[in-house]
Amino acid sequence: MSKFKDATESVNSKIGAMFIAMKRSDTPLYAKLACGLCVYYVLSPLDIVPDFIPVLGAVDDVIVFPFLMWLAVKLMPEDIMAECTAQAQADWQGENKKRYMLPVLAVWGLILLWIWNFINKYYFAI
Repeated sequence: MSKFKDATESVNSKIGAMFIAMKRSDTPLYAKLACGLCVYYVLSPLDIVPDFIPVLGAVDDVIVFPFLMWLAVKLMPEDIMAECTAQAQADWQGENKKRYMLPVLAVWGLILLWIWNFINKYYFAI
């Protein structure tokens, strides 16, 4: 059980490090895009293949997320990743976890607002 807990904490700190690296000005654009995609995929309630499909839903999470994480870490300069990982671990132990979900909630809020406007414009206009 200790190995699983250590692996989970490692993934959590890497996700936090990617979130922090996205906001830094010295992070290359391609690394910011890869980090943003990985963080958004992890925190988003939607997957490429929905989880209610018995085997494919789980396979999707097992393949897509590790690939996105590997890509983001590979594209990130090592010194920036080390600094961001240290900062993320300090934030994670300080219980400052809620700030990671705010960008995802904002994106979903904008999507829902767009859908609401679309429905009001075309459905109720008839």
